[in-house]
Amino acid sequence: MAARKSAVIYILSTGREEPVAYAAEELRKYLSAMSAVEVEIRSEDRLGRDVPGIRIGLFEPEGSSPPGMGGSGDRKDEIRIRVANGSGVILGSNPGSALIAVYRYLRELGCRWVRPGIEGEVVPRIDFLSESVEVSEAASYRFRGICIEGANRLENVVDLIEWMPKVGFNGYFVQFREAHVFFERWYDHANNPLKQSDSKLTVETSLSFVQAIATELKRRGMEYHAVGHGWTCTAFGIPGLGWGKAAQAEEAEVTPYLAEVNGTRGLWKGVALDTELCYSNPEARRRMIGEIVQYASEHAEVDVLHVWLSDGHNNQCECSSCVGATPSDWYVLLLNELDAALTEKGLGIRIAFLLYQELLWAPLKERFRHSERFVMMFAPITRSYRHTFAEASVLPKMVPLTRNRIVFPLTVEENVAFLKQWQESFVGEAFDFDYHFMWAHQRDPGQTTIAKILHEDIRHLRRLGLDGYFSCQVQRAFFPNGLGLTVMGMTLWDETTDYERLIEEYFISAYGPDGLNCRNYLTILSERYEQIGLERWAERDRKDPAALKAAFAEIRELLVRFGPVIEKNLSAEQACHSVSWRYLSKHREIWLEMTRILQLFYEQKLDEARENWAAFKLKLWEMEDEVQPVLDVHNFVIVFDWIILDTAS
Repeated sequence: MAARKSAVIYILSTGREEPVAYAAEELRKYLSAMSAVEVEIRSEDRLGRDVPGIRIGLFEPEGSSPPGMGGSGDRKDEIRIRVANGSGVILGSNPGSALIAVYRYLRELGCRWVRPGIEGEVVPRIDFLSESVEVSEAASYRFRGICIEGANRLENVVDLIEWMPKVGFNGYFVQFREAHVFFERWYDHANNPLKQSDSKLTVETSLSFVQAIATELKRRGMEYHAVGHGWTCTAFGIPGLGWGKAAQAEEAEVTPYLAEVNGTRGLWKGVALDTELCYSNPEARRRMIGEIVQYASEHAEVDVLHVWLSDGHNNQCECSSCVGATPSDWYVLLLNELDAALTEKGLGIRIAFLLYQELLWAPLKERFRHSERFVMMFAPITRSYRHTFAEASVLPKMVPLTRNRIVFPLTVEENVAFLKQWQESFVGEAFDFDYHFMWAHQRDPGQTTIAKILHEDIRHLRRLGLDGYFSCQVQRAFFPNGLGLTVMGMTLWDETTDYERLIEEYFISAYGPDGLNCRNYLTILSERYEQIGLERWAERDRKDPAALKAAFAEIRELLVRFGPVIEKNLSAEQACHSVSWRYLSKHREIWLEMTRILQLFYEQKLDEARENWAAFKLKLWEMEDEVQPVLDVHNFVIVFDWIILDTAS
């Protein structure tokens, strides 16, 4: 009997941080799964011993500098892989990139991860001891992350975080200090009357979820971004848990510090999270800064702390003092005061500030005193997601700021014009905070159009002076598949990634032999719905009725014709492929009915469309558990309520 093969993974002493140990465990898990080799993990004091094995650890990247504020401010993700016949090195420039290097090595061996969870894995059976891999790369962009949104159970977020480094992501953003609203929507079953919750999710439980998420991020060496909105209300003892109305009015002592709008101070439309402060009032700023400094002091695990103002608009203070400067001037003044307070406390945490709503207009007078503390975040939430940053070459003249009478920029070019103005007053790190998979993806059933737009956007970030992208999005954006998020992660890692090659590889990995057939099917579905214009649904009365009727007929024919292909693949031998086809079957079922409803809507049969949509929502709620890991039904319903009900009512 032949002796059983064995292999050794060495953890270098320079890389004994938890993420490197985790990387070694992940390497052992997958190597064991793809072969009959017995894999052992050991520690080693130095690199270069003449003992066979794969050594995992860190290297010093060229041109690196000592860590800046927050320890990870100068993070540069690079990987070095040189393995032949089961011996060599897998190295990263930091613990998180060492983990990314392990996944990159496994990808070269044929592993694929098409969506979160074990059902999204393709692990080949090979003899890795006879394989050679050599890779030397640096990430194209510094910031590569996802921000929590949507309706989630904790497992959805943990599964996503586990998946992210496998396609090149390095950061995650827990929005609001409790993230309560994003968990409450799932556990209390908001927007699904067929599910009853015996008890309401508590804020304390949500906080325990946030701590669990932080632990998972640190385990993998991922950068932890936190908070965002909420400082303006929590500074005065008013919780900012979500966008609902506050349970009670603010205390009388608090009212003088809130923005005065139309002669009245108080919570903006009753919503604490949407309420601005009277920023010309030094005490209002002092109390907000005190809240931020206290949080930073108590949460050393946070790498980048987001300090945003409210989530409302046209709600800036109109008192005689505040109108003497623009909202952005008051914002920069506050951030400079925050910088001084953090410095006094010896806190080097990085601060992300937000270009959003009124804050899209750059300050006229104030400038950052220490820009190295700050990261600028460009959030073009009202942009079109059917045009790309590649088209933003000729920029329009900007509309002047009129306090509490702003009109949102709608085109890519308009939004980029605001960014360029800010870049005249801030020189420092900056990234795009965007929303491709918040709502726009639901209006693209095949999701190949939105994936292509995203790919082009990411490829053009550098020419806009942006060093990365955080996606503010639903976490369960893998329906019908994970093409879009795979494009996101892999293009952020390598901006030269060829889209056609990437999409071809993805569909073969996710669906097997009929993968390219599936690609063609979903591409045509996206193209036909782009002709209909779900992104511009309010313009439906401008559409040619005959052309619309033909487009809907072609979509129905496509959906019907592809049914047998899906059916024959449901029993695919590879488990990942079988699950992919099962989700595609559910997707086809949903869009056969949605196509019928949307045709009624576009034909101006609004009452009939509304009645059919109400009936179909019941079916969506009934099937929710079947698609829970990949489709945020709560978000899907909201998007089409906006389109069908808000218009029809």
